[in-house]
Amino acid sequence: MVKISTILQTLVLLGGLMLLTASLTRAQDVSGAEYTVQAGDWLSKIAEKYFGDAAAYPTIIEATNAKAGEDNTFAAIANPDLIEVGQKLWIPGLQGENIITAGNLSFTPVEIEALGVRAVVPQNWPAVKSADPLFAHAWSAGLFSLVNFTTVPGNEPLVGVARSLGVPLESLTSQYLGGQLITDELGGRSWAIYTRDDGGKASVAAATVAEKVIYQVSIFSESSQAETIVRTVLENLEITDPLAAQQVITIASPQPGATLTLPFELRGATSQYPFRGSLVYRVLDASGNQVGRAPFEVVGRLGGSATFAIPATYQVAADGPGTIEVAELSSADGTIIAIDSVAVQLLADPDGYTVTIDDPAPYASISSPVEVRGKTSNKPYESNLNYRIFDAAGQQLSQGVFQVVGEAGQVNAFDGFVQFNVAEDGPGRVEVYDLRPADGAIFALGSVNVWLTKTP
Repeated sequence: MVKISTILQTLVLLGGLMLLTASLTRAQDVSGAEYTVQAGDWLSKIAEKYFGDAAAYPTIIEATNAKAGEDNTFAAIANPDLIEVGQKLWIPGLQGENIITAGNLSFTPVEIEALGVRAVVPQNWPAVKSADPLFAHAWSAGLFSLVNFTTVPGNEPLVGVARSLGVPLESLTSQYLGGQLITDELGGRSWAIYTRDDGGKASVAAATVAEKVIYQVSIFSESSQAETIVRTVLENLEITDPLAAQQVITIASPQPGATLTLPFELRGATSQYPFRGSLVYRVLDASGNQVGRAPFEVVGRLGGSATFAIPATYQVAADGPGTIEVAELSSADGTIIAIDSVAVQLLADPDGYTVTIDDPAPYASISSPVEVRGKTSNKPYESNLNYRIFDAAGQQLSQGVFQVVGEAGQVNAFDGFVQFNVAEDGPGRVEVYDLRPADGAIFALGSVNVWLTKTP
């Protein structure tokens, strides 16, 4: 077993790492530092960033051209309006507070507003952007580095390390992974750090908890300097806004104290699009027993918020109080990332009936007009059903009424064409529902997530 606090096993390693950390120094190159042109850069923009004056760009041209005379990896600038992505510039006077060195590596600071942190990355490692949902709460630079966090109230750093590695929590304390797990103080915080060298390919993952947020830093590369990189990031990680991107789930319906139908409308929103677009609900009775549970999909865009509206079910033997919970779970270990709950009243024999949407199919691409077709398990009040369409932001695009065909106590059918107007293609939701005459509350709901497209 590999234990985090086993002093005898980690003394030598920690001693070496402390020497490494202590060796971090500010660069003393008074002449300046190199900068690699990134997409969207132009000389005046770079001058504004480093000198506070866009008109100071000739200084960068002069310094870069001089550097090109002694270093052929630099190209002289002939046209101030033409610089290329990947081209190296020399920024004169860039030193001290801007450049950090560890061993033979140089690091530059980065502001990651979306994560509410400041960090450092190896020089010339530009940010890497990805549309993969795995990176919804992440930021990366170079090929291998990763800085991300996710809210996990009540959890510990080891959960973040396991998530970074994509392994079960118990694997960290077994010989199976073949690595070393320790704790260390870096940058004024306690970090759980896992290291492994497998045939020259290094794996280093670290995590800490601050303000109910797990901050994770990891690198997986064929590099002997992987640990140096991670530890330099940890030593210089500054949390600027712990609330920057925390996940918040809000249940809008049912309201507190509401008496539930069966099925009941479960509606709400998340501040962030959840991992893989999935949440889970559960219904608890007064004793805390689970009497209903299911995963469900949300509507939204990666990097933005999301909404949900589904028919949820439960089953109890007697009337009484209960609780509805909606949570986002970690796909790595099943821990709760974020949760909201509401107290309600459960009934053993509640009102309600099912509404099933047969067309459009889940995640079908639809344009206006769209045929909405389905059935109900009973006859709606006055033989009418309501419909509406929402976009990814939760904006209602269309609403109206369907006429339903059928008899009371039997399966009824509905079929109609719905008009809607959407400004751009994107995810959306079609809802068909009935309103309770007594209070106007939704007590029967069918919902399907779709892809909305502009009318040609």
